[in-house]
Amino acid sequence: MKAHHLELKLPLSKVAASVVIVLLFLGLREKHQLELDNLTLTTLPFKTLKFFTLVVIQYIKKTTLYLLLRGGWLMLFSVAIGTLGIVLMTFDGPLEKHLGELLEYFRFGLWWTTLGVASSIGLGK
Repeated sequence: MKAHHLELKLPLSKVAASVVIVLLFLGLREKHQLELDNLTLTTLPFKTLKFFTLVVIQYIKKTTLYLLLRGGWLMLFSVAIGTLGIVLMTFDGPLEKHLGELLEYFRFGLWWTTLGVASSIGLGK
């Protein structure tokens, strides 16, 4: 695509300069939207994967910031540990036996916690 150049012979006022900048920005925005509309995995696979990776990174940053602002460090730590546990359980390896044992302890603790909560609200009588 050819680059558009603006040659201005007369000095512009601040308002006119702002209008020119806004028009250039809108033109760039339309061009960007057109590129996004034509972006598919079959036509531009590397660019699509690049944008996908950037969006995933942006999503992880937003989620982390949200967890830090709303839930604090405990919530972020819990999500990180849960994610690590899911990843470790997904892949087989030398830790599989130990993770299975840890999962049984977690289920046992969750069972007794649930029973404790149920009895504290009157469901155990």
